[in-house]
Amino acid sequence: MARIPLDSHSAQEDASLIVQVRSGDYDSFTLLYNKYIRQLTQYGLKFTPDMGAVEDCLHDVFVWLWANRNKLNIHTSVKSYLFKSVRTTMLHWLQKQHRVQTINAGDDQSYTFELQLTPETLFLQNEQQRQIRQQIETVLLTLTAKQKEVIYLRYYEGLNFEDIAQNMNLSVKACYKLMGRAISVLRENMVCCLFLVLSFKL
Repeated sequence: MARIPLDSHSAQEDASLIVQVRSGDYDSFTLLYNKYIRQLTQYGLKFTPDMGAVEDCLHDVFVWLWANRNKLNIHTSVKSYLFKSVRTTMLHWLQKQHRVQTINAGDDQSYTFELQLTPETLFLQNEQQRQIRQQIETVLLTLTAKQKEVIYLRYYEGLNFEDIAQNMNLSVKACYKLMGRAISVLRENMVCCLFLVLSFKL
């Protein structure tokens, strides 16, 4: 399920690219775009399944990034900065569509966030495994949007809690609480999944 966390080499590479982008190097800008466009697209699709809307939002993010390259002042990792930019743009789009109200830090129901298993996280070789996957996805549905987003950013994208907190406009302590609650819910409900696994083996 989890991806390898963002390592120091990748972060240094990104920082170097940003320096080049600030100087007007379009090739470096293209490298940065190609490096993260797939991950950012997947992240955008967690807020809406509308691929056209996601592509438009990503376009806006990168157009703004290039147009304002001289003023870029990134205090977090470049990856975290891009994810926050996409999140902000997606939520603004959703608000314009009247699909969500103003996002409040303490409101877990102000938007939706889809977190599903991918083929890479659980191989579906037979009907029994498909039932297990369905059970796990049912458990994931019990989490709030923010709980699912914290899990996604931490375990799928490898962001640290400081970056996640800034990305979601929360305190680090609040992020830890969200993760703790999510893990508690998963731990309680995964007993059912474990029972399914054991019963299939009997």
